[in-house]
Amino acid sequence: MDFKKLTQSQKQVYMAKIEITLVSKKLFLKSDLSLPDLAEETGIDLHTLSHLINSQTNQNFRDYINLMRIGYFKEKVNDTGWKDLTVEQMVMACGFNSRATAHRAFIKHVGATPSQYLKLYRAQYDHRTVPKKRYNFG
Repeated sequence: MDFKKLTQSQKQVYMAKIEITLVSKKLFLKSDLSLPDLAEETGIDLHTLSHLINSQTNQNFRDYINLMRIGYFKEKVNDTGWKDLTVEQMVMACGFNSRATAHRAFIKHVGATPSQYLKLYRAQYDHRTVPKKRYNFG
């Protein structure tokens, strides 16, 4: 298939296929996921897949996948099963291959490190708890 001959509608169909494949198979959680792996999973040739991601998301493959991982991290921050995990364990569970990679991706796309994001989120979450009523018997 020639990328240049695809209509906008066809590009949208292929992008939906890419996203469905990534999410349904949780491929973005694989730390070693590569563009050739995704091409094989989707059945879209490598050259076309790369052009689709670049042109339809205005991002390269790595940024596109890292944004999915960041989204997963944000979803899981509130998960009770993750409350005892270290930040490093959390980012590794999201598919990042190192804390440093996650740090760079978060700074680039979120403007904060995973630790900073977690602290901000939990600080906001903790402040939403109802304060204990104080009685003054004096």
